[in-house]
Amino acid sequence: MDLSIDRVEQEQVVLLVCSGRVDAETGPELVRAVADELRRGHHAIRLDLHAITFLSSAGIRHLFDTQRSAKAVGGSCVARRVSAVVKRVLDLTRLSPLLMEDAAAAAPSSPAAAPAAARDVTSGPVTLLGVERPAGGPLPCRLFGDPADVVAGRAAEEVACRIPRHACGLGLAAIADGRSTATRAGEMAVLAGAAFHRPPHPHAAIDYVVPRGELLADVAVLSAAIWEGIPTGRAGFEPSGAEPSVRLDDLIAALLTQTEADTIGIVVAGEVHGLVGVELIRPLAEARAGDAPVTGTRDAAATWLSFSREPVHARRTAAIIGIISRSSPVGPLGRFVRGVPGHGFATHCHAVVFPFRPLRRGVLDLPATVADLAASSPLAVMHLVTDPQPVLGSGRSELARGAVWFAPLDLAAGGDAT
Repeated sequence: MDLSIDRVEQEQVVLLVCSGRVDAETGPELVRAVADELRRGHHAIRLDLHAITFLSSAGIRHLFDTQRSAKAVGGSCVARRVSAVVKRVLDLTRLSPLLMEDAAAAAPSSPAAAPAAARDVTSGPVTLLGVERPAGGPLPCRLFGDPADVVAGRAAEEVACRIPRHACGLGLAAIADGRSTATRAGEMAVLAGAAFHRPPHPHAAIDYVVPRGELLADVAVLSAAIWEGIPTGRAGFEPSGAEPSVRLDDLIAALLTQTEADTIGIVVAGEVHGLVGVELIRPLAEARAGDAPVTGTRDAAATWLSFSREPVHARRTAAIIGIISRSSPVGPLGRFVRGVPGHGFATHCHAVVFPFRPLRRGVLDLPATVADLAASSPLAVMHLVTDPQPVLGSGRSELARGAVWFAPLDLAAGGDAT
């Protein structure tokens, strides 16, 4: 008999009523069911295992996985009722106190209330949770190189950078290792001092450096925008209506209502509904006039870039780094950002994709969130695009829910290294 799971939503908890077996084959179904509840924002989950006829050691491990996922977002997932078979296994392994609900604490406590100063703001299809507007002055941001020249095959002088512990940014770069940057540069994202780099090859493994003690990331940059400091504006986010997800461009529009700055930097941690983007699959050292990623012909571009033909990486977790301009700027910044169809602003965003990690609802700490995500190996680094053309377009990046950090940027303070 396979595992069947029925969902019952009660006053303060979601009860998953299970029947059948929990073993190596069926256990992942239970893990996915719990993950789905966490994605919906339900963090108090109870399991009714009264109709479970078999529990293996592998099944126990999956029970621990559900508990671990819930604890990661400040919630709980334990068994409220069990069959005699399950009780015997848990008693023999002395795991009953860990995996079963304590009768004395059977009524789960309500999630902690948001601080009194926090407020929720609904902006169109997006609800920002516990909004804290940026405090202090803008963060200094430095621009390196000209991305248009780099991807057109025109020579670019690389810049060696040691990434400060709390820096954030994105661009075309590589983790410094003494080799030619032009042969290795690909999409790069810097999140609270952690640098993630995708080499320019199909199916490339992601290289990364997370700051530890005195260890900081050294990168070789062809073009990039990097700012110093953790954004002080922050919020959680979720759909405001019945839609299952939030479009990234709608989230950006909502953030722009929370600041009057012309240029902002954002970091987003979100549970992915679908991402739309491109990845570089050939070294830029091979670019020549007429044969480069920006030649304008579909066939040539396909030899350089891997396009998502539809939204990808659903049911994973992504960290997105972006620089946003309220208008279409000219000058150095204008070479870094592109206008978003249907909106007046321009953006440049990269996403680092990780295996699914549930995120606690509401405001989060950025360095702690990045450290938690980086505990598992990243799966991809993508340059995000918006392609809303009917039928032929790939669509827009969407997130089920998550957290965001944002702050005004001062490009004059950071300097322009172009």
